[in-house]
This record gives sequence, structure tokens and C-alpha cells, in this order.
Amino acid sequence: MSLRDYKEFGRLTERISRAIASGNVSHAYIIEGDSCIDKAAFAKDFVKAVLCRENPGFGCDACVICRKIDHDNYEDMYTVRADDLSLKDAAISALQEKLKNKPTGGMRNIAIIEDADTMTARAQNRLLKTLEEPNPGTVMILLSENTENLLQTITSRCIVYRLGNFISNTENVKLESAEELV
Repeated sequence: MSLRDYKEFGRLTERISRAIASGNVSHAYIIEGDSCIDKAAFAKDFVKAVLCRENPGFGCDACVICRKIDHDNYEDMYTVRADDLSLKDAAISALQEKLKNKPTGGMRNIAIIEDADTMTARAQNRLLKTLEEPNPGTVMILLSENTENLLQTITSRCIVYRLGNFISNTENVKLESAEELV
């Protein structure tokens, strides 16, 4: 998929695509959404939009970069996941070591931190150092169900996008009509 396939998020994906296409890529993002939303897939499509040379701002799903990202073997993309119930300090430390290296496949190192809201306090404080002084070209994407569990100093250094089912007023009227029938 590409970012243009996320019609359920309304104008949010259009705004993201325009920012990427115009070169306004931040070093850190938080993508927040309910557990039923596939934030990891959205993050990968976001990365494709940033890195794709064929269709910047959206991703083409056909070039070598997009295909590598889809198959989780893009050499400069690192994913960290929580083990058990939380994301530990050691995982963030290992990620920081990887991000110190220069990218080999392109111009950017990408870090996707799944379950970021489960980071221990020590892990959050460690990550804060990287958010304050990122290596050039680094893009970090934190996936979260609840940004309230993140330190305010982390959220203040990131662009926060809230993914939800945004429906138009006409669809809202249809839903109300359907409820009346039941």
C-alpha cells in the first residue's frame, strides 16, 4: 500500500504527503492510534513515502526501496518491539548504536519503535538524548496507543499524528439513520 490508500484517515494522509514531498521531514514522529489500527503498516508506508524516489510523498510500491521496506529488509530501517510487557532500556541502547552508523542504502536511517508507550522510564530517558540530538538524516517513528504514557519531553520533540476513523458528515447522517432503524 501507499499513503494514498489510507482514505479512512481523511486529510491527514494528504497533509503528511504534502509535507514529505516538499522536503519537510522531521526527525521524530509519534503515530498514535487504537489497538485495532495497524500502526506498524502505516509506519512502513510512511517510510516508503519518505524514501521512495519514484513517487515521493506517497511511495510507489514497485521500486527496490519500497519492496525492501515491504519485506522488512531495507538495510537502514530498524524496528524495535516490546518484549513481554514493556520496551526495555537495552533495546533502546541497541537502537541508538545502530543509528550512529551512516546509512548504507540511502540518505536516511529510519527507526520504528513499536509499543513506544510501554517504554520503561529509563528507556524513555535514554531515547530523549537521541531525540534532542539526532544524527543527520535520522527519522524516528514512535507507535503508541496512548501518548499520555510517554514523557512530556518526548512528545514535545515529536510531531504527533492521531490515526482514527474520520468520517464525513454525510456518513455520520447515514450512521444515525441506520441506528434509528435498529
